[in-house]
Amino acid sequence: MTRVTYQSVLGGPVPSGSGVYVRLGTDAIDTRRRDARRDVTVLLSKPQSRWMKDAIDVSSTAIDEGVIIRALVDLGMSLDLDWPLLTTGQAVRAAIRESVMVRRANP
Repeated sequence: MTRVTYQSVLGGPVPSGSGVYVRLGTDAIDTRRRDARRDVTVLLSKPQSRWMKDAIDVSSTAIDEGVIIRALVDLGMSLDLDWPLLTTGQAVRAAIRESVMVRRANP
């Protein structure tokens, strides 16, 4: 898992082999509908389904479930997870929580 070291925060040298958090580039989340060739079906919890519906309702008419799912899969592809070590759904969720930083609005 990547971490920002205290040396890099203070402007010091970053030890080799240590990771840093970086913003994703413009090419990280770029799969378009016309590039998609596979259908998937997933079960969502009630809160997940409600969030998806709300996201679609407040977005433009060009946003649908497919746009959101493709963007989230692209995001997952950008994560540096050690997939062979992840043997359960719980391990996958924990690894993703450890790898992702999210921006929160100021209260």
